[in-house]
Amino acid sequence: MKKKHFKLKQRKLVTAFATIAVLVFGYFFSTNNTEVKAFTHGPRQVTTMRRHYRHWTKQAENWFSSNSGSTQTTPTTADVPRDATDSQLLALQFDANKYPENYVSLGKSTLTNLQIHDALEHNHEQAWYTIDSPDTLGRSQAGQALVTYNSVSATAAMKRPSFAESADPTGYEGNNRIAQLNGYRGYFYNRSHTLAWSLVGNLGGPDTSSNAIMQRNNLTTGTRAQNVGTNGRSQSTAGGMAYAETAIRDFVRERPNIPVYYVVTPLYQGNELVPRGTHVQAVSTTDNGQALNINVYVFNAQNGATINYADGSWTQS
Repeated sequence: MKKKHFKLKQRKLVTAFATIAVLVFGYFFSTNNTEVKAFTHGPRQVTTMRRHYRHWTKQAENWFSSNSGSTQTTPTTADVPRDATDSQLLALQFDANKYPENYVSLGKSTLTNLQIHDALEHNHEQAWYTIDSPDTLGRSQAGQALVTYNSVSATAAMKRPSFAESADPTGYEGNNRIAQLNGYRGYFYNRSHTLAWSLVGNLGGPDTSSNAIMQRNNLTTGTRAQNVGTNGRSQSTAGGMAYAETAIRDFVRERPNIPVYYVVTPLYQGNELVPRGTHVQAVSTTDNGQALNINVYVFNAQNGATINYADGSWTQS
């Protein structure tokens, strides 16, 4: 028994020394390489010193965890992070007095440093996005993106493409009529973007010729208030989905050297065709969310109306 214990202790010591050696080697290698690599799709230059050190640190962490009995796995970049409290978010009841701009803050983002790191590495720190395929009911699912100064600047200079007739999300067709509700007159529903066109456009997408951001896979049936709140346009007054979108857009314009990792998940109750709400998270990447950290739930509701989420029909309250 003592011999077995000694061998186990010996392996742990070897693991620890090997980890330290890898980190020291990575640091030494990176500090002796002053080459600067410029990315054509981003506004900044990134030194290979930082990238090499980050690479070797990650390699050491992964190697150490695999040798210490850890069951942690590295998520693929195709996975969209999901919050374990989705059922709790769905249980939240919309109250116009509590949530006048149709969203509630959930505190700090639950995105991990490893997910943020992978988001940066996914497309060599250039803008990108992915959109999950619809489920068996045709309902739009989650999306994620790396938003950069270039992606926001490029879309600002473009005319936004029109929606195709086939872009109507589940629950939209036949239910969108003019409403007069609490000072708002206009169409009750919007084709609400999961990933905002103003943040990513088509830059870095899987098919830059198809206007994928404007297609059904990236759209949900959302009330006007879910989309923009009370139509405020500044970060301090924007509501609904526009709250996070405006904050991200303003941030990358003010700090062009820091991309933002952006994850959006529509949440459905059972087999309902219209989402009850949308979970939005966004973090500044190079500082792991210190400068920008958003975690909000946006209610898909409209003050003065009752929605049948099963089919998208609605009535005035």
